[in-house]
Amino acid sequence: MKNILIYGASGHAKMIVDIIQKNNTHNFLGFIDSYKPINEDVYGFKVLGNLELLPSLIKKFDIDGIVIGIGNNDTRLLAYKNIIDVAPNLKFIPIVHPSAILANDIIIPEGTVVMPGAIVNANAKVGKFCLLNTKSSLGHDSIMSDFSSLASGATIGGNVKIGFCSTICLSASVAQNTTIGDYTTIGGASLVLKSIGDHKLAFGVPINTIKDKKASSKILVKKVPYAS
Repeated sequence: MKNILIYGASGHAKMIVDIIQKNNTHNFLGFIDSYKPINEDVYGFKVLGNLELLPSLIKKFDIDGIVIGIGNNDTRLLAYKNIIDVAPNLKFIPIVHPSAILANDIIIPEGTVVMPGAIVNANAKVGKFCLLNTKSSLGHDSIMSDFSSLASGATIGGNVKIGFCSTICLSASVAQNTTIGDYTTIGGASLVLKSIGDHKLAFGVPINTIKDKKASSKILVKKVPYAS
């Protein structure tokens, strides 16, 4: 089995470790984290180093790939850019829990993580570096753009477009034939019945409050070249 690392060493990363162990297709060696001390134990594995040490760790341990273990979209995008700056040839491994239910035509691309009980229905398209959290569902013919995410229990109807780096929060629902813009957040337990634009924070049942979302320093980063 090929050796891999996880970038990040917090709760989300622990869930990814569990998936890797269940799948038994890669040899997980440890974490890369710039905020935890080297050799700290996390979920039975060591923090092997920080981002600056990544190139030397790749050579030392014959690393084939890495998973970004970060749940926040903006931070995951920034992590991706930082990793390719220091290790441009490193592979980004897709991770899918064995209990996830994927239609036969679904392809999970690089960097995307699909958590326990998630469902992706027929003809849906999942972008790169997306996150489908526990028991979330993506309806038929729907699209998740790169670096977008569904939190636990989020339900997406058919023919929905979720924009670049957008977040559907815990147990929110999005009705069919709607569009969520880029860098937009749908609040927890909200119900989306109409399309929402870019850089918005929207919440309510159904949506009754829509605010402009200030761009943080993280999301001022331009879309990566391959982004859909």
